[in-house]
Amino acid sequence: MTFLQLTFAVEVAKNTSINKAAEQLYTSQSNVSNSIKALEDELGIKIFDRTKKGISITETGREFLSYAQEILDKMDFVEDLYKKSRLHQEYFSVSSMRSYFLSSPITKLWSEIEHGYNGNHIYIRLKKQSFNAVMEDVQHGHSDLGVVFLTKTHHQRVQRLCSVKGLEYHELGESHISLVMRDDHPILDSGDAQECREHIAEYPYLVAESTESFGRFYDDSSPSIHRLFEEPPKCVISINDSAGSQDIVAQSNSFFISSTVWQHPQHYHFTSIPLAEDENNILMHYYILRKGEQHHPLTELYIDELKKMFGNL
Repeated sequence: MTFLQLTFAVEVAKNTSINKAAEQLYTSQSNVSNSIKALEDELGIKIFDRTKKGISITETGREFLSYAQEILDKMDFVEDLYKKSRLHQEYFSVSSMRSYFLSSPITKLWSEIEHGYNGNHIYIRLKKQSFNAVMEDVQHGHSDLGVVFLTKTHHQRVQRLCSVKGLEYHELGESHISLVMRDDHPILDSGDAQECREHIAEYPYLVAESTESFGRFYDDSSPSIHRLFEEPPKCVISINDSAGSQDIVAQSNSFFISSTVWQHPQHYHFTSIPLAEDENNILMHYYILRKGEQHHPLTELYIDELKKMFGNL
């Protein structure tokens, strides 16, 4: 399997046509077609159905293409990063499991960064990722700082992983896993939180994730979340943008699961319903650093803002 084969497959999917994909890639139709056929034979799957009317993506192909796109995006990121390094003298990156832990602290540092940093140009990268991706990002030096959370019953997992990966971890605070929906959602008519928790999965579920997980309903699952989804939701909407998921919830009967009660009252009229009082529904939050390394000066300022933010949760 090569990057070129992945590129061909993704481009064909975008254009729903081998001819158009070949034109976009400045190559021949036969080259694209033969390359994809060789890829399908190598993997033992069928990515596209071919008919006289054109092509369509198979269910297996849809899953494969989501992973192929992720690989190509990472390759583009590496290429782009080194292009940027010629333009920007400093680079600061934060990875977090929740976008709020990325956006809120950086806005508090505006006076420090809006005209560069310490007289230098600076490129700042904020990434919302899964628990494992955040840990790996910090471990391999792709991010200066990571912010992760997991249920209180699993807190020893952070200690074990940090020990293995050469990382240090520091506790930020606790929060409660909550269901979030618009203020006038019909499920709120009963006024009974327990009833809401029992029946919320009958409504569309929004999950914001950078890559499709096909069945994982939350970053760090708990027995309560498993109970919510004893029967898979009839409708799951996966979106790679948190703000987009909030827009959908604000204008529909859908809902999402949040690591805290809702934090943006000025933007949306949402109601939060914490899951039942149980250690499985309490989240422990940590910031992660590489052990024994000198950190970018913005790291300490960012951590200070994180601590203030958790003090107000």
